[in-house]
Amino acid sequence: MFVWSFFGILTSLLFVLTIYFSYVFLFKKDVNVWVKWLFLIPLIPIFLLTPTTYNLPSFDGVWCLANEGSSFTTYYYAFGILALLMAPILLFKKFRQTKDKIEKREDFIFITGIGLFILMFFFTGFLASYLVDNGYITNFNLEPYGLFGMVIFMAFLAYLIVKFKTFDIKLLGTQALVWASVILIGSQFFFIRNNVNRVLTAITLIITAIIGLLIVRGIKKEIVQREKIEGLAKSLEGANNKLENVNITLQEANEKLKELDQMKSEFVSLATHQIRGPLAAIKGYISMMVEGDYGKVPKTFDEPLNTIFKSTDSLSHMVTDFLDVSRIDLGQMKYEFTDFDFRDLVNEVLKELKPSIDAKKLEFRVKITDQACLVKADRVKLKQVLNNLVDNSNKYTKTGWLEVSVEKPARTSSEKDMVLFAVKDSGVGISEKTLGKLFQRFSRAKNANDTNILGTGLGLYIAKKMVEANSGKVWAESAGEGKGAEFYVELPVK
Repeated sequence: MFVWSFFGILTSLLFVLTIYFSYVFLFKKDVNVWVKWLFLIPLIPIFLLTPTTYNLPSFDGVWCLANEGSSFTTYYYAFGILALLMAPILLFKKFRQTKDKIEKREDFIFITGIGLFILMFFFTGFLASYLVDNGYITNFNLEPYGLFGMVIFMAFLAYLIVKFKTFDIKLLGTQALVWASVILIGSQFFFIRNNVNRVLTAITLIITAIIGLLIVRGIKKEIVQREKIEGLAKSLEGANNKLENVNITLQEANEKLKELDQMKSEFVSLATHQIRGPLAAIKGYISMMVEGDYGKVPKTFDEPLNTIFKSTDSLSHMVTDFLDVSRIDLGQMKYEFTDFDFRDLVNEVLKELKPSIDAKKLEFRVKITDQACLVKADRVKLKQVLNNLVDNSNKYTKTGWLEVSVEKPARTSSEKDMVLFAVKDSGVGISEKTLGKLFQRFSRAKNANDTNILGTGLGLYIAKKMVEANSGKVWAESAGEGKGAEFYVELPVK
């Protein structure tokens, strides 16, 4: 009867510890302190009422059985109902937190096993108490069958260990071996009668316990390190997956940007082409008015007409630049290669630009080689390039000098003959930082606006693309801001 009185405590503790074990297994962490108190407080009445008649009000001498208090029995079996409800609730909560299918399957098997154990233990125990209390049976022989639930639960655990490596069997096996060794050595004290043997056994027991403890600690350390490595591997795998997703997203975004860039280039090409016609008409009519084709124009009109002509001309050049860029981006720029003397092209450009250079009263120097410089290139495109380079030097040089040269640098027998065009000035100069990006789109020197505010930053980009299309090379050099600049074009000669 004394042992039977503790059945309520053991049963309620079993159900509560089952809930605790389920939580720790599923979430891999301990519960909060306040949750422990939440489960501990309802257990207090069981501990307090166990030694009273509320637990075992009487003893049946005929059948040699203790009579249980029905209210007390119902109370501690209520923990079984709580455990049955909490198991699926905890599983549902875990399912919402994880997306790993293998982990979900592992958790489901565990909860199923522990649920069957709770159900069998609760059902047989509560049913036996109910039947005895109501006189349907005279003993509690039904209760031991509930222990088969533990066998079922152990079978589920064994499956988890083999299939999913849920519990570290290496650690469990080592601990079991150490405890078995300690128990076996310690059990010899019940048989030894010699004091010397007792001392030797005690020493052996202590040494075995110490060595076993060190072995268990070493294995635990190894397991912790392995788990860290596995965690890092999973994190790395997750990072790789995220990186792959980011790469896919970036590729998709890049494709969309290419499509948008294509649409932008097509729009700019269409818009500039449509604007170019009206500008040419305005420029032509203004030129005819200035020249008197429509009769004599009052002198008071000369200045505004010239201003309109210059502005229209500048705007026309800007539109041409945008149109050229859009054609280059779309791969629609067409080139017509012919044979001609590069010196003739340079002289033609200088003849057209000399009036504007002389108007600024710059010292203008020209050095052109006497050697023939026959090239195979697009004459129109190269003229546009040379015109842009010389005109830029003129625009960005307020005072001082401007020099244009054409030469054929000396080459070794293995090197290809080239012609080198150079335009040098004493103008605003270019900083080292700006030089690196000077031939990019919309790139201008910081001090460029001081002398010319109408530049688009596209001329040098277009020049670079056109020269490269003619198998040439273009670059710039400068000692720094305020120290002038030098632009070079190198082309192969025939």
